[in-house]
Amino acid sequence: MTATSDSKTPNETRHAIRDGLDDARAKASDAAHAALERTKDGLDQAREVVGDVYATSRDKAAEAYAAAREKAQAAGKTATEGLDANPIVALLGGLAIGAALGALLPRTERETQVLGVVGDKLQGAAREAADAAKDAGRDKLAELGLSRDQARDTVKALLDNVIAAAGTAGAAALESARKPTG
Repeated sequence: MTATSDSKTPNETRHAIRDGLDDARAKASDAAHAALERTKDGLDQAREVVGDVYATSRDKAAEAYAAAREKAQAAGKTATEGLDANPIVALLGGLAIGAALGALLPRTERETQVLGVVGDKLQGAAREAADAAKDAGRDKLAELGLSRDQARDTVKALLDNVIAAAGTAGAAALESARKPTG
């Protein structure tokens, strides 16, 4: 065969190029569709995983909240029972804490300027009221046969129980949050 018999006409060459381009376009389209389907499948799987993680997290948070709420209620009940058993001691403890906080707060210059003599009178009246409350508390403790040390120990035990209950509630909430759900 000669070189001229192997050569194609320009029209045949155009058709061959067009066919090659059509084949390439079809293959590219098929590849793009396959990639799109794989991407959709991946997104669907990711949505499922995220949904599962969200549901699990929500369940764990609800369990931790419920456990903490139960422990807080138990701590409140313990504190209430302690207050019911020793109302005088609780009152005296509250007065002592209030007096201590009041004594720790410094008097400001503005307070001195604005209140002046009235502030001094109020301070004196408050001091007298605190002294009267202290005396009444001492008298009531003596009437009940309780010493100052017994009252202090009772308040300390009450506060220790409240602190322990709060710590237990926090630990239970943390433990519940760490538990795997199944």
